[in-house]
Amino acid sequence: MTARPPSWSFNYAAILAVVAVALTVRLPRLRTADVLALLTGGWAYASLIWTDWASLTSPAAYRYASVCLLFVAARHVLHRRRDLLLVGWTFLAGCAVVAIEVITGARSQGPVDLFGQRYGIDGINLNFTAYTLTAGMVLALVVAAVTTGRLLLRLSPLAIAMLLGYAVLLTGCRGAAVGIVLGAAVLLMGRLVPRLTVGTLVVVIIALVVLVPLELLPERQIMWLDNLYDRPTGDLSGRLAIWPYALKTWSEDLLTGSGAGVFIGTNPFEIGPHNLLLTVGNDLGLVGVLLYFGVIAAALLATARTGRVSLLLSGTFAAAMVPIWLSGQWETSLAFWLVLALISVLPQAGVPAGGWASNGRHHRSTRVIPQSPPRSTPAKISRPTTG
Repeated sequence: MTARPPSWSFNYAAILAVVAVALTVRLPRLRTADVLALLTGGWAYASLIWTDWASLTSPAAYRYASVCLLFVAARHVLHRRRDLLLVGWTFLAGCAVVAIEVITGARSQGPVDLFGQRYGIDGINLNFTAYTLTAGMVLALVVAAVTTGRLLLRLSPLAIAMLLGYAVLLTGCRGAAVGIVLGAAVLLMGRLVPRLTVGTLVVVIIALVVLVPLELLPERQIMWLDNLYDRPTGDLSGRLAIWPYALKTWSEDLLTGSGAGVFIGTNPFEIGPHNLLLTVGNDLGLVGVLLYFGVIAAALLATARTGRVSLLLSGTFAAAMVPIWLSGQWETSLAFWLVLALISVLPQAGVPAGGWASNGRHHRSTRVIPQSPPRSTPAKISRPTTG
C-alpha cells in the first residue's frame, strides 16, 4: 500500500499497525514524536465534533489516524538493523515494481518524450506516484547507510534509486523533480559542511512553508517552476488561484479548522489546496498544524542529533519533501510517514555516528586508556630473633 497508493480512500494501515503492536506483547514506549502523532490523529477525529460535513470528515479523520498509527507502530516494532532492512527493502522492491510499470508503459506508447509528455499507471495519480518514488529514493540512501557486508549489497539500493529517479522524470511531476535535485544538493554539500548545510536548510524550510502559502513571497520568485518540463500554465496549474481562497477559509476557523476533509470536498475549485500548511490548516486548524508539523520536527531533529550520517539523511529527506509540501496534496501519505518512521529509528538500527556502516557492529572508540603501573609492595624483612 505504501509503494502503490490505493485508488480508494480506505486503507488498512491503522488495522495492521494495531496488530503489529499487539504481536510484540508490550506497550509502545512513547517519546515526544509518538505522543504528538497520537494527538494529531486524535485531534483529526475530534474535528467530527465541530464539522458540518461528518460524511467528509469521518473518512479523512481515519486517514490522518492511520498514518499516525503507522508511524508509532513502526517506531515501536523496528529496533534492530535487520528490522529496518527488512521493511526498507520490501518498500524499495514495491517502488521498483511501480517504476518498471511506469517505464514499460511509457515505452509501449512509442518513442519516449521525456520532458514533453507525462507517463504513469492507470488508476494512480501521477503526482502521487512521483512523490512516492521520491520518498523511495531517500529510503534507498537509508538502506545503503545501514547495509553491511559486500560492496555490491551496499550499491544495490543506490542502483534502485537511479531507476526510481528515471521513473519520476517520466511522470513529469515538477515538484518531485525539484525535490530530488534539492535532496542531492543537501547530501553533497552536507558531506563537506554538514551542520551549516542542515542549519541553513531548516531556516529555508521554515521560511518557505510560511511565506509561500501566506503570499508573502513575490509571485515572480515561484513562477520559474511553472516553466519546468515546458508546460507553462500561468498560475502553477491553478495553485496561485486556490492558495488565497484556502487561506481565507482557514482564517474563518483559525484554531480548529472546518474539519478534516471538508475543504477538499466543498470548495468551488473541487481540488485540495495543494499546500501542506493550507491543507492541514483548513482540516485541523492552527492546533492541528502545530501537532502535525511537531511530529515531523521532533522525529527528524531527534535523529539528526545522533550523528553525522543521521544528520545528512534527515536533511536530505526534508529537502526532498519541501517542494511536495509546498505544491502537493500528500498530507496522509503512507509512504511519507513510513519513511519518516524508518529515518527516526536510525540510531537504534546501529548507524555509526561518523560514517556509513562498514560492518555489523557499532563503531567503538579505539582510544587506549593508559594504566598506571602496579605499585611495588616492599617485601617483608624478617628480623633475626634472639634466644
